[in-house]
Amino acid sequence: MRRALRAAALLILASRAAAAPLTLQFWHSMSGAKGELLSAIVSRYNETSSDAGKVRVELQFVGSYEEGLNKLRTALLAGRGPHLVQITDIGTQVMADSGAVVPLQDFIDRDPSFPIAKILRPIRRYYEIGGRLASLPFATSGPILYYNADAFEKAGIKTPPRTFAELEDDARRLTSAADKTTGVTWPLHSWFFEQLLARQGAVLADRDNGRSGRATAVDLTSPAARLAVAFWVRMVREGVFANVGRGWEPAEQNFLAGRSAMLLTSTSDVFEVQKKAAFRVRTAPLPARDARTPGGVVLGGNSIWILKDKPAEEREAAYRFLKFMASKESQRAWHVGTGYFPIRGDVIDELEREGFYAKYPAAKTAIDQLRATPDLPATRGALLGVFSETREYVESALELVLAGYRGPDEALEWAQSRTNDAIARYNKAVAASAEAAR
Repeated sequence: MRRALRAAALLILASRAAAAPLTLQFWHSMSGAKGELLSAIVSRYNETSSDAGKVRVELQFVGSYEEGLNKLRTALLAGRGPHLVQITDIGTQVMADSGAVVPLQDFIDRDPSFPIAKILRPIRRYYEIGGRLASLPFATSGPILYYNADAFEKAGIKTPPRTFAELEDDARRLTSAADKTTGVTWPLHSWFFEQLLARQGAVLADRDNGRSGRATAVDLTSPAARLAVAFWVRMVREGVFANVGRGWEPAEQNFLAGRSAMLLTSTSDVFEVQKKAAFRVRTAPLPARDARTPGGVVLGGNSIWILKDKPAEEREAAYRFLKFMASKESQRAWHVGTGYFPIRGDVIDELEREGFYAKYPAAKTAIDQLRATPDLPATRGALLGVFSETREYVESALELVLAGYRGPDEALEWAQSRTNDAIARYNKAVAASAEAAR
């Protein structure tokens, strides 16, 4: 009798175990309202997809992009990484070199139904390595100009600036010492230095920004780099630029408080800025160097990777989830709910037909800018294994220059030397690892 009861209990337990859904761990860095929307999209997958009841995705917030990448490194060393991880765009080369991921293209090659043709070509190019899509672009953004339309009207400025020179001139006209307001601001962040380079068609690193071969050096002392820094410094020293330091929030708050009439920042904040402003907010593309110089903008944001050290069944389930995240429904929800632009052209076309952009024209600015960006090594973005260190050196150099402690040439040469030393060490370590794996 006892044996029979024991056998029955084991059968019940086995049945319950068989019915338990496969759990996929997804680490991400979206906080606040964006994190809540991501959670809602994931919940919809768990409840309505063809995998509902069989596969369940569990979200885990892992802090900032840098904190998430560091946590992933630690987890991989301990052999307990997640199935999926959201990584900042500048982590692409590190992830590819890690040996810990499966390129998304490996799954796409076996699945003709994946909507790769729907993904906007500039976005695909950014996340391709050797012509193969490495990860799924998800939270994708670009830099745009936000401006206070009321301040523009008061100053008699009828159109937003189209060139660096026009931006500088408008900043002077919009600055008021009596009112303690400045014409323009943006975060002290290397991303804006990189954008000013790309807008001039100039690369950050050699070998076509690391796209035609592994980058071995950066060029932070090019004529384009010097012009970008001189442009920035000149406005700070004239008092028409509000240098509010590092971080994204201070510059945005300065604009929203009416202390600066123009703001360069990410399109990901477009709905939030318009909602919070007490004045009319308009948007425009990032100004160009001039009408003759070819150039464009570089993407920002993050992508989602599939980790390799999992059973094949779990990797396939992770891929099906990414396919859901690339769907028209998911991309539409993410774009409309945040300001990040969708990766799919058909989502944009659908919203255009429905009149969404007629109602929210500011949300279209970055999309039009992206589509107008020429395909150049400069606009594909750099692949660097030490991108986070590069940004730290660039920002430290800019900090010293803008504060008047160092001259631009000296500071840029210092940042270039430090970065190139870091690249050499990184490339040597990757080569040694590859050799040891043979």
